Amino acid sequence: MLREWTRTHQLRAFVLIAFGWTWTWDALYYIFNWGEVLPVTLGRQWGVPIAALVVVWVSDVPVGDWLGRVLDWRLHPTLFGIALFIPLFITNVQSVVGALGGGSLSYSPPGSLPIIVLFVLAQMLLFGGVEEIGWRGFLQPRVQESMSVLTAGLSIGVLWWVWHLPLFIGHEQYRLEPVFFVQYTLFVIGASIVFGAFVNVTDGSVLPLMLMHGTVNLGPVLAGSGGLLDGTGIISIVLGAGLWWLIVLALVLQHGRKMVSKTAVTSG
Repeated sequence: MLREWTRTHQLRAFVLIAFGWTWTWDALYYIFNWGEVLPVTLGRQWGVPIAALVVVWVSDVPVGDWLGRVLDWRLHPTLFGIALFIPLFITNVQSVVGALGGGSLSYSPPGSLPIIVLFVLAQMLLFGGVEEIGWRGFLQPRVQESMSVLTAGLSIGVLWWVWHLPLFIGHEQYRLEPVFFVQYTLFVIGASIVFGAFVNVTDGSVLPLMLMHGTVNLGPVLAGSGGLLDGTGIISIVLGAGLWWLIVLALVLQHGRKMVSKTAVTSG
């Protein structure tokens, strides 16, 4: 009976499994104070790809075939370049603007180049990036069956935002401050729409998005401070979140609610 319900209610089943796994992990993490020994991202993000795999398996679609399509690496190299460039530009332009008007700007990476590469790969393949297997690999194309790319990305963005909310209970990088909360909300939903459009360009492969997700989590390699707008919160909202929405606006103005060209090149 449970298998039949899952087969006929795939979207609901995906949400229940993804949230059930993640929020159970969050509850155990906070109740038993695992923060001193384990990163919260060690387990919570895996609820999303696991939910996708379970629903695909129950629906009698060969899991190996589905994963082969979702993780297809035979894409045009430009797509991986875009996946690196967009988050690096958005995160580092904030540092540049933070130094304007008498401040200072310096190259301050979070480690040597090999460490940065290893961090991005870990984020891509083990931590935040694996979420894309579920959000954009499984959910985006199914939601698009009844709505536009724009609306699907917006809807998934709201779901993605809700899924992250337990992190505000005690994660050191999530703060219940008005400016941060507004910036975070705008960023998550705006990035979700961009990610949803991007997976249509890659014909369903999420590997570039996993790389983009990992690069977002890297943060800036430039340090800027002391400028006229430094510390005001304007930079994080207008640039940190606003630039994602600027991409959304540009895509909608060019292609409408479908957001991408049907003739986009996906393979190398």
